[in-house]
Amino acid sequence: MQNFKALVDEMKVRGYSRKTIKYYLHYNEKFIYFIGKQSDKVTKKDVESYLVWLYDRNKSSSTRHLICAALKFYYEQILKRRFHLKYPKKERKLQVILTKEEILSMINVLNNKKHKLLIKLMYGSGLRLGETINTKIEDFDLERKVLHIRAGKGNKDRIVNLSENFLREFKEYIEDRKEGYLFTTKKGKLSTRSVQSVVKNALKLAKIKKKAHPHTLRSSYATHLIENGTDISYVQKLLGHSSIKTTQGYLRLGADAIRSIKSPLD
Repeated sequence: MQNFKALVDEMKVRGYSRKTIKYYLHYNEKFIYFIGKQSDKVTKKDVESYLVWLYDRNKSSSTRHLICAALKFYYEQILKRRFHLKYPKKERKLQVILTKEEILSMINVLNNKKHKLLIKLMYGSGLRLGETINTKIEDFDLERKVLHIRAGKGNKDRIVNLSENFLREFKEYIEDRKEGYLFTTKKGKLSTRSVQSVVKNALKLAKIKKKAHPHTLRSSYATHLIENGTDISYVQKLLGHSSIKTTQGYLRLGADAIRSIKSPLD
């Protein structure tokens, strides 16, 4: 069996997140199984044929892009092979955005206080799913009304804003607790699947037909800030984006803005 210890060790040395290490290892193992060779026998043609195979099986461009990144890192960075692999072109689909009214309806249809607070935090502060489940009570600065996100994507810390609406329920929810994960179950912190289930249930109860998921709350937060006139550089910092180009993906016309534009036919 192929040993990828060098891959894992190098990623740890460079400070890659555990999630990225897991994905890169997984995709390299799947490729080796598919191609049926040891890594020192793999050719550029082998990798390209695998990417073509993935395309023919309708794997999304984002998945193919991630797989290509995993293979490029191992074969070009670790094994120093001169493959010069090209990334698959990413599809430029408009992200699903919920209106503020839709998000408020999701919150209002829920009876569970923890679930309400969960959605308020994800939307009100633009948190990623992983950041939400890893949030701890001691990370909140109630005097400054901010939350310290520790080791977010790319192992970066950042400060995010907190809404007054969230803070009122937060203080009641934690009661006398001073530390520990904010969202917990009997088994420990809330799981990724549990958060996905909460959002799915809220969408269903609110009768919202859009294909939304937990990350949609973060996308909606960013879009609404920009639509309300918040400087995009501030939004970049709040979201924790390394590049302003990533944040610019949220620069889009909202439905109300589009309706206000007069057609040249009229």
